[in-house]
Amino acid sequence: MENCFTFGNKLEIRGDARLNTDTLKKLWNSFCFTACDVSVNEGEKLSFVIGNAELPELSRGSEYAICVRKDGAAVAGRDFGGLMRGVIVLMMQIEYISLEEESERFRLRCMDSRSGYKIEKRMIHICVFPENSLNYIKKLIRLIGMCQYTHIVVEFWGTLRFDCLKELAWPNAFTKGEAKEIVREIRELGMEPIPMFNMLGHASASRNWFGKHVVLDQNPRLQPLFSPDGWVWDITSQKVRNLQRQIRKELYDLFGDTEYFHIGCDEAYYAAHCDEIVNALPDYLRDLTCEVAAEGRKPMIWMDMFLEKNQLPEIYVRNCTAGESEKLISSLAMETVMVDWQYDVKQAPVESLLLLKDKGHELLGAPWLDPENFGAYIDTISEHKLSGIMLTTWHTLKNQMCNILRCAHKCGAETFWWSAQSGGPDGPNEETASLLRRVSFEGNSYAACGWIEQQIEL
Repeated sequence: MENCFTFGNKLEIRGDARLNTDTLKKLWNSFCFTACDVSVNEGEKLSFVIGNAELPELSRGSEYAICVRKDGAAVAGRDFGGLMRGVIVLMMQIEYISLEEESERFRLRCMDSRSGYKIEKRMIHICVFPENSLNYIKKLIRLIGMCQYTHIVVEFWGTLRFDCLKELAWPNAFTKGEAKEIVREIRELGMEPIPMFNMLGHASASRNWFGKHVVLDQNPRLQPLFSPDGWVWDITSQKVRNLQRQIRKELYDLFGDTEYFHIGCDEAYYAAHCDEIVNALPDYLRDLTCEVAAEGRKPMIWMDMFLEKNQLPEIYVRNCTAGESEKLISSLAMETVMVDWQYDVKQAPVESLLLLKDKGHELLGAPWLDPENFGAYIDTISEHKLSGIMLTTWHTLKNQMCNILRCAHKCGAETFWWSAQSGGPDGPNEETASLLRRVSFEGNSYAACGWIEQQIEL
């Protein structure tokens, strides 16, 4: 027991008032195998203190600093997000001594630790599909928080009930009250939520090979809002422009004060071949991005529609004809954040990032869940000191959820004290399962455990 801080089944924490949430209390209890209850009393801002530990000093560039001594433990944060990530890392170091009832005992080994993230903005994009339950999305968000990401982009795929047009949601969509629970949990975990609504392609709010259309399958008379194939919004329509303003306002009200708003604009196939839309696109993008900036958010935009076919190798997705790229990019408000996704690129440098990095806009790299793909992006972003990463997940979490953790490890995220004995960053399945057990506050039914509802297809 030497060189350890030990505690029992009840613990008092002092610190930043924003730590006094059910989320933190449930997490601490869960990392103690449900055998330790905590209370949180208000203390110094951006601090977390147990016992008589002194607050550690933050080094330059660190998000958090942790110290554990025999008489207590403490975390200091650069901001609330950094503080929460430091507390999360501290919780991962908890070891049990005894879980016998009335004899519960835990320890934290004496340590000094500071964050060592390679990339400052570590974002992740998640889709909320009609097949997802509210509890599943909450568990996913908590897992992302445990992996120490800084932002979550939330895209509702026909799963949020809007007041401005009821057909934007399927009948089983979340209410705004339920969606606010999602936003609240993101903030309580020290991350920033980013609302997203695709304002060009993906207008069906469905994967295109499934043939569903959230609006037109419910009300075919709304066809004038879309291109003839339904996949793209009719950006020449004033009704569409007005509807999109109403959608953004409702999302602003729901998400609260946020730095960013993701407008999508990817895979607009019809737009790429329709002269009327091609001609209207620069003015539309200028108006849209300037409006979002005037509304107090930085617009984010996917970049596949801005890359010319003759500028990059065949492996890259690029949907822009020769000579159009500069015209489209120059139409964007300067506040616009470019988000570059290329899923087949497996080696650094990612050439599309290098092509875009001197365009005068903030630039994020957006890989998928493939380790070679996000590895190439992380290496390129780190070497060229780009703004950050946005890991995209789409519809593949059923088999690839562990790569959320693997990507976080490569970005410099800390993990359990026992990780090295379990294979560390090269064996993330066990770690992901362990994290999910600690964030499953809503119960442990068979279907709710793990990251899929059933092990075999029936």
